[in-house]
Amino acid sequence: MLAMPDSEEEQSQQITTGLVVASDHRPVKPLTALVAPTVSDDFNTIRERLIPKGCFRLEDVVFEFDSSFVRPEVAKEMRHLADLREKHKEGDFMPSLSIFGHADPVGQDEYNKQLSGRRATAVYAMLVRDVDLWEELYTQPLSGDNWGKPSIQTMLTALHPVPEPGDETAAGQSRDAVKEFQAEKGLAVDGVAGPNTRKALYQDYMDFLCGPRLELDKGKDFLARHKDAGGKGDYQGCGEFNPVRMFSKEENARYEKAPDKTERNAENEPNRRVMILLFAPRRRVDPQIWPCPRVKEGTSACRKRFFPDADKRRSFQEKRREFDKTRDTYACRFYQLISDDSPCERFLTSFSIRLYDLSGRFIALAPCRLTVGGRKPMPLQANERGILTALDVEVPNRCRIEWGFQPPPGEEPDFVFSLDMFLTHDDLEREEEAKQKLHNLGYSVDNEFHSNVQAFQQDYGHLASPPLKTDGQLDDETMDLIRGVYRDSADDLRNTPPD
Repeated sequence: MLAMPDSEEEQSQQITTGLVVASDHRPVKPLTALVAPTVSDDFNTIRERLIPKGCFRLEDVVFEFDSSFVRPEVAKEMRHLADLREKHKEGDFMPSLSIFGHADPVGQDEYNKQLSGRRATAVYAMLVRDVDLWEELYTQPLSGDNWGKPSIQTMLTALHPVPEPGDETAAGQSRDAVKEFQAEKGLAVDGVAGPNTRKALYQDYMDFLCGPRLELDKGKDFLARHKDAGGKGDYQGCGEFNPVRMFSKEENARYEKAPDKTERNAENEPNRRVMILLFAPRRRVDPQIWPCPRVKEGTSACRKRFFPDADKRRSFQEKRREFDKTRDTYACRFYQLISDDSPCERFLTSFSIRLYDLSGRFIALAPCRLTVGGRKPMPLQANERGILTALDVEVPNRCRIEWGFQPPPGEEPDFVFSLDMFLTHDDLEREEEAKQKLHNLGYSVDNEFHSNVQAFQQDYGHLASPPLKTDGQLDDETMDLIRGVYRDSADDLRNTPPD
């Protein structure tokens, strides 16, 4: 899907989907140096600034939650990285890459540094087909980042469909799938995904994710040319030090108090990303002087590159801050220097939309099609909780969402539901806000506001205490319930009282 840039020239330069962002960087003027003759042997060294040519951003949804395992949905998007590399090659030389993993500002610095580093490692290994690095991620899990049997099943499902989890025979049939894979690869057939089986599976899954155009060379295609065994300069984890969004004090306090962290996690989603920066072909760095620590090292080397006011930057202040507007959410001077003007690091306005059936129950993994404004329809899929995220949306706007149920393997989805929705912020007059929220909840009879309110009261009034009158009047109690149902998007809309 193309973004909505300001000019036709820019329109071919940036691609934004629900999973990745791929973009050129703006060209910079050539370095100018003033040189004068001298009668001595004095000399100066000119150091060129490290300036990216392009960027490729992998969103948080590309990975399992709180994990470094790469989900199969990204396979259809990796072609955009291949296209970007081709666009910026010079002769036979491809751009030099460096990978930066980022986490959100929740939890411990050291944990987030490790997790973001593991995600960067997973992406690097995928691009260069290093199965040993994936085996290390599998066998040496970080707390919370345990690939385990679910990753094996996901990879087998992507390569050869197997029954969904929860089927009574799924475990046995999964073993059969492992046996079939082992037989196909000439391995010992025992139905157990041991090290040899896993490595063969990693190889096929990496090929599936990246395709033949993205099999990179460690010694040619990365900024430090694999001169450091720990990947220094080629891939690194920045932890929570460079978020694109920082909550206000009030927001953070509210999220901390809430027992359900779903809203906080969704609002923090733009911070959890993996960035691949593309530099000029033949550009290289010496890993010995590269400022970022290795993925397995702690945060002390990161802190040496912090801004003097890093503590303030990392604190929750009076107002919400977003990097592309305030330029004061990154703690690391070095990362801001090389990515300050990156189109992939601007904040993408996003909306979370939860999809339901006619009974008010959410539809897990619902296939859907989203059309925003004049853009082309974009095929998406909701997550396990029936929630999809629309990225890079201009507001106010309207979108058309079509959705349905998971089809049988190999069949196309049938979009049995559809709705034209309002995408807007809540700085509206009370009645207009109610109209739009009711419309998005399905109460959308044109020019029948009173009837729409009454229908809502009939369906949801029992959730209030005391129950609402069904008189079609937009009183305070009805408005509060509309906002609550709309905000909380419960698993079962008509049987769960909003908080």
